[in-house]
Amino acid sequence: MKNTTKKLGVVMPIVDSAPSTVTPSGMTPVEATVVYDSIKQCLRLNTSAGWSDCLLDKSAVEGLISSSVLGDRFWMVSKYSSDTSELMQKRFNYTYSTTVFNSITDNNFLTGAGYKTFGLGLSPAGTQAPATRLLAKSALTMNGGLESRTVITTSGDIYVTGYNYNGKLGTGGNGDVIDSWVKVTIAGLAAGEKPIQVQQSAYNSVILTNLGNVYAAGDNARGQTGLGTTTGNTLTYTKIPSLSNIKSIWSEQERTTNNMFTAIDATGKVFAWGYNFYAGPWGATVSSISTPQDISSFFAAATAGGAKVAKVMIGYYSLIAMMDNGTVWGSVAQGFPLSRIGKGTGNAANSNLMLISDGISVASGENIVDFDMDMDGAVVITNHFVWYTGFSYNYRFGNGNTGQSTSWTLLSSSLFDGTVTLNSLDLGYYGMIIATGSGLSEGGSRLIVSGNNVYENLGSSPATGDVQNSTYATY
Repeated sequence: MKNTTKKLGVVMPIVDSAPSTVTPSGMTPVEATVVYDSIKQCLRLNTSAGWSDCLLDKSAVEGLISSSVLGDRFWMVSKYSSDTSELMQKRFNYTYSTTVFNSITDNNFLTGAGYKTFGLGLSPAGTQAPATRLLAKSALTMNGGLESRTVITTSGDIYVTGYNYNGKLGTGGNGDVIDSWVKVTIAGLAAGEKPIQVQQSAYNSVILTNLGNVYAAGDNARGQTGLGTTTGNTLTYTKIPSLSNIKSIWSEQERTTNNMFTAIDATGKVFAWGYNFYAGPWGATVSSISTPQDISSFFAAATAGGAKVAKVMIGYYSLIAMMDNGTVWGSVAQGFPLSRIGKGTGNAANSNLMLISDGISVASGENIVDFDMDMDGAVVITNHFVWYTGFSYNYRFGNGNTGQSTSWTLLSSSLFDGTVTLNSLDLGYYGMIIATGSGLSEGGSRLIVSGNNVYENLGSSPATGDVQNSTYATY
């Protein structure tokens, strides 16, 4: 019907059923004006009841197109959940032998490739390729550490698999190999309390719940359970009594035992515990810190203007933190290489905190969105570009070489030309995965991979060996 009375939109009847064209409940036909909302970029209805939600959303259509066009070939990861902050959600996870992700083309179910018993929940031992469904569940977040993996589903359930070193998987066992996905419960949770984030090291796992409580399992020797002891193992998830009102938890990469866990509470305070190797970045003298310590004062220079710590990781002898204003800061233990935080050659004269994002060129309209690190390097991503420093073991930075960068270096790749949107990454000791935006023009939720692919845990190209230059992962 032609619109002759209104300046914008198309006037059309509202009906109960399009095939039978019956007006609502047999009443007098009701009209609605259909318009294209240029701000929301979708079609909307205006009736006497007001404006409707989007009827045809641009991003939804792009998502359907990208899934149908790209999904049979490329690894594509699910969109973020609204349950927690995007920074807290690992929708994909790389270790040197496995990769696991929520597949958007398979109902967002857990999918993966690599060595079956090293964190895929498959048997018998051997390589699983191409990527296949692992569990008919969708992960809110996940984390892998030294041949094992822990997944928290969108419903708040915990599933674990792999090598249960020192009881780190919280099942009650110790040293056993779990070659399927086992559901784990935390005893004593309050009504409505559920897990929302997990961090894992070689011998420990730490879980955060929606009520701000933190639970730990695994090796006590390095203080990484935070339970006040450095002897024995904690075989089931046990509440860390000194922590409360926690909003996020963090840990450094998965293969070493020489790292710490951190927690940030609702007021912005930062706590740390674990193996404080070489006296740690802030100069503490105790090697194994078994009770969480408030280290908020260490970040005074970064928070002086009102910023708060959004994410912080402490590794072998370095620390990197991202503030909620988008700046990134770092520290290296005295006498150790500054290159680990992109501050050039030479060793640190002291362990003072310093701004490190000043070495990253962020153009107008760009923002730093995520970082990851280990003891030998780090990666920072902005909306469209990748910066790295340290050693590119097995071509993990996707830069075509295995050398060292001592300062922040822009990754040169045709994939990162300023058009594809980047939203998260996972850096391992031998590889890296970066996720693109969900829209077709943003990259279509595809995963960009580089590094060690000996078990085809980075996709089918190349079949084995190293992915030397950043590429989209394929089945």
